[in-house]
Order: sequence, then C-alpha cells, then structure tokens
Amino acid sequence: DNEAVAVAAIVCTFWLWLRSVRTPSSWPYGVFAGASYAYAAAAWGGGPIFVLNMVGVHALMLVVLGRFSTGVHKAYTLFWVIGTAGAIQIPVIGWQPIRSLEQLGPALVCLGYQVLCFCDMVRRYKKMDAREFVRFRVQAVGVLIGCVLVVAMLLYPTGYFGPLSSRIRGLFVKHTKTGNPLVDSVAEHQPASAGMYTSYLNLPLDFALLGGIVSCWKRNNGFYFLVLYGFIAQHFAGKMSRLVLICGPIVAVSCAIWCGFLLDQLLEPFLLFLGKKPGYTVEDEEEQPTESDSNGNATAAKEKAGAKAVAAKGKAKATKDSAKTPPKVAKKSSRKAEARVLEEWEEEERPGGAAQFKKALKNGIKEAIPEDFQQQYSDFRKMFDSTKGMTIRAVVAVAFVMYTLTIGGTIPRIVTFVRHCDNVAQSLSNPQVVYSVRDRTGKTHIIDDYLKGYQWIDQNTPKDARVMAWWDYGYQITGIAKRTSIADGNTWNHEHIATLGRTLTSPEKKAWNVIRHMADYVLVWAGGGGDDLAKSPHLARIGNSVFPDHCGDDDPKCNKFSFYSDNTPTPMMAKSLLYKQLCPTHAPRERKRERVECSRVPTFLCP
Repeated sequence: DNEAVAVAAIVCTFWLWLRSVRTPSSWPYGVFAGASYAYAAAAWGGGPIFVLNMVGVHALMLVVLGRFSTGVHKAYTLFWVIGTAGAIQIPVIGWQPIRSLEQLGPALVCLGYQVLCFCDMVRRYKKMDAREFVRFRVQAVGVLIGCVLVVAMLLYPTGYFGPLSSRIRGLFVKHTKTGNPLVDSVAEHQPASAGMYTSYLNLPLDFALLGGIVSCWKRNNGFYFLVLYGFIAQHFAGKMSRLVLICGPIVAVSCAIWCGFLLDQLLEPFLLFLGKKPGYTVEDEEEQPTESDSNGNATAAKEKAGAKAVAAKGKAKATKDSAKTPPKVAKKSSRKAEARVLEEWEEEERPGGAAQFKKALKNGIKEAIPEDFQQQYSDFRKMFDSTKGMTIRAVVAVAFVMYTLTIGGTIPRIVTFVRHCDNVAQSLSNPQVVYSVRDRTGKTHIIDDYLKGYQWIDQNTPKDARVMAWWDYGYQITGIAKRTSIADGNTWNHEHIATLGRTLTSPEKKAWNVIRHMADYVLVWAGGGGDDLAKSPHLARIGNSVFPDHCGDDDPKCNKFSFYSDNTPTPMMAKSLLYKQLCPTHAPRERKRERVECSRVPTFLCP
C-alpha cells in the first residue's frame, strides 16, 4: 500500500529534523526536513498527522527541557512553514494543517516559538538577568495564550475548526467505541496482539530496550526524540494493529544502537593498544605531579610556576588595596568558577528557565556524592584504560566473540531471522487476488477466483459501465476489471460509504430504486468465511449510522440485520438485496430450526 513508500519518507523526515537540531548551526537542514514532510504527505494520507505531531511534540519537549535556541527556532519554523506549504497543495489534505484539531498543535508550537524568539531578542537588548527574563517570558506567554483563546472563541462558532476524525478517536478510546461503525468494522483498527509484534518485529525487538538504555549515557536532542517515538509507537500500536508499522523504524534504530555499543566495547581495547586516546581523562590536573609529563617535558611544572607568580602578584595587589577598601570574605576557588564547556546543542549560557534549574540540580547531585566514591570511580576508570585493563578487556572481547559464534546461539537466531524476514516479505508481496493453498495431501492449488471474476467483468460488460460493490473491492474493480467503481479505499466521505451499506442491505425493490441512478451493475462476493454475507451486518450498521431510519432509532447497532444462533437469517436480512443475490434460491420465509445454506459460487455480477 502507500505506506510502503511513506515509511521511507517518514524516516527521512525524522532524520533531517534531528540533524537540523543537533547543533545551533545545523538549522539549514530544516529546509530539507520540511520538503521531506511534504513528500511524506503526498505519499500517505495518514503520514502528515503522525510526522507533524511527532516533530511538534519534540520541539515542545526541547523547550520544556531548556534546550530552546536560535538554531532550534529557525529549524522548526522552516520545517513547519515549508512542510505545511507543500502539504496544503495535496487535495485530500487541503487546509487541514491549520484547521483540523489533530494538526493544530504543531501550528501553536510554531507560534509559541516566535514568541520565545522575541523574548530572547529583548533579553539580549536589555541585558536582563535571570529573574527579569523569567518574569518577562511568563508575561509574554500569558499574552499569547489569551490571544489564542480569543481567536478560538471567535472562530469556533463559524465552523472553522474540523472535528477529530474517527481514526484519531480510535487511538484514545476502546475498539468498537469510536462511534463510527465504518472504522470499528475494519480489522486493522483492532488492538495489536503479542503474536503480531513477534511476527513483524521479531529479533530486533529483543534488543530494542537495551539500545534505549545505552542511549541514556548521551542525552542529546536525538535521544529525547527516540524516547518520545518509542512511547508513542508502543502506545498507539496497542490501540490499532496497523500502527505496528510505525514501530519498525524505532525498533531497528534501538537495536542498531545496542549493536553499535557492543561493537565499540569489543574494538576499543585493541584501538587503545594502537594508540587511541583513552575515553576518560582526569579533570583536575592541579592535584597531579607536575615535575614532568610522560614525555619528559616540564610543561606542567612551568604552568604551576606561572600560576604561583600570578598568585603572588595578585596577593601583593590585594595587600596594597586593602587600606582603601573594606575587607571581604574570600571566595573559595574551585572548578565551578571556570567557564563551563557548552554542549553540542547549546548556543549560550541561558539565564533562568529549565536549563538553569537542571544545571543546579546536576551540581547538587554531584556535590552529594562522597569524595571517596568519586576517587574510587576515578581510580577504576584509570585502571580500566591502563595496560592491564586493556589486556583484560581484549581477552573478554575475544571470549565473548567466540561464545557468540559457537555455543551462544546467536548465529542460528540470525539465520532464522533472515529466513523469517524472507517469508514475511513473500507473503506480503504476493498478490491477494491470486494465492496458493495446500490441501491435506500437501498438493498446491492456485486460487484465482477473484482474478477470473474481474477478468469476466472486463470482457462482458460495456467499457463505460459503473459497478457498485462494497468499498473493499474498489481498487481491484478499477485496476483489474477496468471499470468505474462507486467507492474504494480512498473514499473519505462517510455518508457515501453509508449509502452503499444501506442500499445493499435494503429490500430488493427499495435498493433497486436507488442503484439504478448510481450504477449499472452490482458486484457481490460469495464463498464463505469473510464474504459479503459475513460482512453484511457491518454494512447495515454503517448505513444506520448515517440513516437512522434504516434499522430504527430503537436499534442503533442494527441487530435486526443478522443471523440467528442457528445461522438462519433475520427477516430484514432475508429480504435484503445482498442476501437475495447470494442466496437466490431461497425466498424470504419464516424462521425455521434447520440451517439455511446458500449455493456458494465465487462471485455474482447482477445487472
């Protein structure tokens, strides 16, 4: 389906977005992220909602975490403006990004980003301290919220905002409780089972959590996106089975992170032997011997001597000035006074807000750790990267690789996984109109009833004929039978689908009076299992959801149109056009205890 193309576009969009917020100077990538989002919107109707809200929530998370900067502001603004401008060009999307409730959130985030950028400009111009900046930013955000509420109150009575779609409601309420029988009747909208996760995610799923844990050691902007993506994918896949699709990228990325971590740990001791600089370095050089370094140089000694000279000069100056100024309490010298090295995502030292709170919290945690424990950790890390430590690590790495290749069972699992991927790919790529089955003797049979039925339509009906059928067969009628279909999987008009359901489940005469204005033929499928007769109760409920007089206000679930426990049809079903087409030899009759069997043939095409 379209998702096969859209997943690649979605992954590309997410990567470009994360690349644009990696550093403050990476914002130009936001242009390409916006263009990729527009492409994803063109490839898959459901893609824009997921992509746009994922990026919007991540952008809001960066603000909450104190990681807002000029670069992030430019990146998100470019992404939203360019992406939205491209998405609204697609007819089925139109102005939904700024009117639909499920897409208004990212638009509000973009508006909020402009206010935050304005606050930063005022802070730099007026040189505000932390307290003043926090107070000014709270006031600006308060004004923004008030203006948004006023505009919403003015636009809401005009019908400007679109309601939440049934599919979106299905992500937050229990299956079959969305209020739309059309959505509830689709099997893909049921919650995903454990077997589905195992089948489609398989081996990488076993290591996805380990990859997430490893990522905690480098909490950059991409890490928080990984956590957000994982939570949303897991939650919504549990609501709708088709959304297991979006779990694939995050599971693959998390598994790759874990594999990369293992590979780094296995190769690092050998790279250290070859001259790689150790990953751990002692921060406090003042406490180390400074006569000479390992190369015989007196650099550290000279630095210490220079530091003593500067200290002596400063002391003499302080003594001279002591008569002019009152004495002050001397501040304790420590590394805290030194300029902090900015992280890759930081642009400047921002006063106030979450960033300053997090720094104070981290410093408090560090100070709470006993010095003995810190010294033990420092000694362990130095030993870990020493010659002895590298030798032990190299031996462990070789032993781990040998265990994995021999008795660990990893290689057979990988072989099984590759074979499983091939089998799943073949099952998904095989056509649904022609498929093979095996009988009890093991003999293979080709079932091509669908294909022959569509070919018969192509050869025996006028080229301009219109065919009415349930929307499941719309694409195949158009693509294989080469005839006009009344509805297909891209029919978004619920009333249109409900009209089909009501017509097919109405009494024969009443249905004919409607169909003759819409189509030339009616196509129904038989054969047992999931044929149209089995689907017919759903058709009746969908029709009744728009036309309550179909089953009556006293029967919203349309129980009048169903089978009795002995598989005999109810009177309403027995009189319907669909039942008479599938069971033409049985006239409507009173309920009897014997089971009524239809003469099952692959398809009926009724003029």
